[in-house]
Amino acid sequence: MVVNVPVRLVRKDGELIPLNVTTLTMDVDRSINPHSIPFAGGKRFAFDLNMAKAVILLEGVITDDDLSSQTTDIGSSATATIEWGRVNDGQNTTQTVVGDGEGTDLTSLAASMTNDSFVTPANSPVLSLKDLTGTVHEIFFIRSSSQDTFGYDMGGSGKYHVTIHNDSVMYTAVQIAANLEGLIQSNLNSNALSSKFTAAVAESTITGLNTLVTIDLDANGDGSDGVSPSWIGHANYKPKTTFFTGGRNTSSVFSSMSAGDKVMSLYGTLNNSNDGGVSVRSRDARKYRAETGTSLRDLKYGDYIIGIQIPFNSTIDNDGSDKYVAKNFFMPTGNMENIVTKHPNQAQIASLHPTDTNDNNDTTFIKGSVTKATFVQMGGEPIYQFNIQFVPVDFII
Repeated sequence: MVVNVPVRLVRKDGELIPLNVTTLTMDVDRSINPHSIPFAGGKRFAFDLNMAKAVILLEGVITDDDLSSQTTDIGSSATATIEWGRVNDGQNTTQTVVGDGEGTDLTSLAASMTNDSFVTPANSPVLSLKDLTGTVHEIFFIRSSSQDTFGYDMGGSGKYHVTIHNDSVMYTAVQIAANLEGLIQSNLNSNALSSKFTAAVAESTITGLNTLVTIDLDANGDGSDGVSPSWIGHANYKPKTTFFTGGRNTSSVFSSMSAGDKVMSLYGTLNNSNDGGVSVRSRDARKYRAETGTSLRDLKYGDYIIGIQIPFNSTIDNDGSDKYVAKNFFMPTGNMENIVTKHPNQAQIASLHPTDTNDNNDTTFIKGSVTKATFVQMGGEPIYQFNIQFVPVDFII
């Protein structure tokens, strides 16, 4: 099993229950019954209706948190994107490609900017990034005749900058994306952005070029989800931007629990819980969430075990220095699946959390339910052995 990435049960509310699994069994029964054909010399026929039955068996131990060598939940960092291949207008609808010179993109904006100026007029774009500590970092996108395509403290400004126009011509979207990546990845001062964020350029689905910049927080947590990045300046000229999402704190519903607490939590849940179907919204439910931060539906149905995450070692698409990368098993059911969608390269990174536990096609986990669980206390000590039977199911009523 991948180090520090445990098997995790997925609850209806998206919380995870890590398990110290010592033996994992994944069984598939294709339900094919062969029948002999009379007067055919023992030849057999069978109907294969693709009616496979599956079961996952988990054996392991439950201990106090301070006795476990595994992290309870590795958490995840938030990610945002900036698409330099498009700009958004005031109504947040996409417009033309950046740098095409037709007057509705950053080209017309840069033409009106002052060379090497960090003064923020109404139409000057400034990117605001907030890290998990709440500190805001501003990046000025400027017109500059300097050789610096990005930098810090240019001309004593004391500010980060990315050049979008060299005082002669407008940079292309690919160049601007590369300049922004270079700034964030560089170590320019003691408070460098590279200590807070990681940036990478990727191919855009809009332009087919490397105009997309992904920005990851360098620490796990949800403190910046839905908040940053934001833009200061003229709304008509900001690139297509998504806020930070996907951040989760390094914790779980099993954190800071004794072995007995964990068994009691699972035992209580499995004795009385149901799915509750797709979440619904009502005025009272919205009011309760606004006042308490908790969903009424999650209070009643949130602890239902709706899936499982099982990590495995993968060498596919691994660009890191390690031989393996941890990914999750998934179960590709449905009549539209094919040899491409069932390939291991479709598996998701193990640190990802399900975004919607109602989604039958979410490849970050296997949807289903626990059908049987046995807990045995060992020798009167605060250690429990467990046997859990999990059955994959796409639709639970």
